[in-house]
Amino acid sequence: MLYFVIALAFLFLFFCILSIKYRLAESRIKRDDNLVFGTGLGVLVCLAVSTGVFLLLREDALAYPFQKSLDYCNAYEQMFDAFMKRQLHIDVAPSDELVLMGNPYDSDLRKELDVSFLWDRAYFGGRYYSYFGIAPLLLIYFPYYFLTHTVPRPQTVCFIMSLFLIPAAAALTVKMQRLFSEKLNPTLLLFSVMAVESASLVFMLQSSADNYYIPVESGVLFLSLFLLTTLCAYEKRENINKSRLFFFLSGVCLVLIVMSRPNMAVYFLMAVPVYLHFLLSKDLKPSGKLLTVLCFAVPTAIGAAAVMYYNYIRFESVFEFGTSYQLTVHDVREYAYSAELIMPMFYYYFFKQPAFSKNIPYLLIPFVGGLNVSGYIYLTSTVGAFSFPSSWSLVFAPAALYGQKNKVKAGIVLTGMACILFTAYTDICFAGVNLRYLADISFITALLSTVVIADIFELLSKKGGKAEYISFVIICLAYVYSFLLGIMLIINNERDYIVKEYFGG
Repeated sequence: MLYFVIALAFLFLFFCILSIKYRLAESRIKRDDNLVFGTGLGVLVCLAVSTGVFLLLREDALAYPFQKSLDYCNAYEQMFDAFMKRQLHIDVAPSDELVLMGNPYDSDLRKELDVSFLWDRAYFGGRYYSYFGIAPLLLIYFPYYFLTHTVPRPQTVCFIMSLFLIPAAAALTVKMQRLFSEKLNPTLLLFSVMAVESASLVFMLQSSADNYYIPVESGVLFLSLFLLTTLCAYEKRENINKSRLFFFLSGVCLVLIVMSRPNMAVYFLMAVPVYLHFLLSKDLKPSGKLLTVLCFAVPTAIGAAAVMYYNYIRFESVFEFGTSYQLTVHDVREYAYSAELIMPMFYYYFFKQPAFSKNIPYLLIPFVGGLNVSGYIYLTSTVGAFSFPSSWSLVFAPAALYGQKNKVKAGIVLTGMACILFTAYTDICFAGVNLRYLADISFITALLSTVVIADIFELLSKKGGKAEYISFVIICLAYVYSFLLGIMLIINNERDYIVKEYFGG
């Protein structure tokens, strides 16, 4: 593994040195071929990594009806079984002790009374439910079953999502820079694509595949598609019919975000600058603006109504996804926003760095402990978003955007940064600290950083000479390190499946 990492590092450094010979004096038309080639190369490399992870951890699909007890199935397998039986609750009867408890969500009381229960499922009205997002079940589990007459294992589910997420994230990364940057370097674009893929934690999510990671990867997938279709609508603004089509698709993707990972829906705000651009446009008549709004609002409203109905018939509340009724390490109804967690949020979600070792798996993610705040906080191992050095560029975003004439660009970046902070704060207050929670913010952090880096490089390249070359090398190294860190997180993560399978860890 060490030799593999070293080989990758030298390969990327070779590309860095080679690309220095190519100045950006060519025309835009000639550079387009390089941009397409670079993006395609980045996608192929990332798909190869994803395929390698799948082959290393491949699991055979399950026959249905399951040969094992539902008690030992993961949440999605239990949901699949429930839907096949035309019911919403998991077909496992709660123990009499759990039914008779005054507060079944009190973990200490359950332990004291030695009550048996399904771990981390929602319990309501004397029945078990799954609070995990339903989108993967509808879009992967059932189509897979109808095609193969078997039920996919988590590794297969996450691999299928990766096959869509990797090109979608790459297309979004390129789209952001092409729309909002005047001058692009093909090599930096290639490295930015690979850094965003890696920093989005797509490889780590796949290598850790289980019912916790499936909805997270699904959320990142549909978030990337939502932003991509929104930006396509903005790009095609001269052709209003195409814009409306993309707005319709973005509405569908927004619903699927909610059906995967509801807390990621806050990134909807990143699209507001695009909506305002159309609403304030003088080229559209009021009737045209209304039709454009409806193209997005109608699929969103239909999807929202379906989600709220699904919530209501399970938990008697349109806004309850089941998280309030988890049977887990603590009664989550006691969680609340706390000012005490603002500084810990910045440290654990942004600044916490990994450690390194000379032994396999080389990367160390120390356990988080000793957080002295009132109330219970779930703490496990994690690293911060700024462990990926390319993400540090967001610190310079206000300066880079100062005097920005493109209000849509400035609005997307600044709104995105606000959403990142809000999501991180919400996660630590209502969930705690865990490596997979980082995926709620790392993708958008890495994505926005590429726009800021492109602006910084464009500014320095105008000076030419050493300033351009030095900045080029520094940016390349930041992107390369970000990519390699994501690769190393395939081996060392919360689950450590590869270490356990191949290194006896």
